[in-house]
Amino acid sequence: MADPTGIDVSYAQGSFNWGAYKGKINFGACKVTEGLTITDPDWVHNWDSMWSMNSTHTFPRFGYHFFHASDNPAEQADRFYNTVKSRLLSGDNLICDLEATSSNGTNDNVAPATVAARARQFLETLDRLVPGHRVLVYTNPSFAAAGNCAGMNSWALWIAHYGVSKPTVPRPWSSWTFWQSGDSPVDKDRFNGSEAQLLSWVRMPKSR
Repeated sequence: MADPTGIDVSYAQGSFNWGAYKGKINFGACKVTEGLTITDPDWVHNWDSMWSMNSTHTFPRFGYHFFHASDNPAEQADRFYNTVKSRLLSGDNLICDLEATSSNGTNDNVAPATVAARARQFLETLDRLVPGHRVLVYTNPSFAAAGNCAGMNSWALWIAHYGVSKPTVPRPWSSWTFWQSGDSPVDKDRFNGSEAQLLSWVRMPKSR
């Protein structure tokens, strides 16, 4: 299937019915942790439900951590990894959700340059913890344009941009890998390539 599509969910969707999407999507993502204290209460349900999607085709899974710039970045990476590691398989990948946490557009009222530096430390720590797995950055154009993502071009971009025919690619990136294009009735995502390219990019084995 060209232009592979997927969805991402969190506890906000409750006990999500992944079976309703079987055969209709090519990948999925779910929230796992946030900051240093929050674990999504439905992440195990979502993670294991995505595994069941493999019955129709090989199905990549993504888990994400909602980053808080006011918390220690290395400790956040350790906590994210230690939460997911017992269920992490070849072809699974991890995301840093990097966005504003308050109405003033900041993450925890931390200056953009500091957010970027701390998020890079999180990403570098996670890279060391999960060799062989992709680590991505999820963000949106305005947050990145403010400087919160400086120096992150070596990590693939998952861009959230709604109501457009193609997403804006903010600096420091020159292209997008995944695009969250809408949020109704659930967050909708797309991979920038074919299904074969998706499976190759995530290093998904031929069978699981």
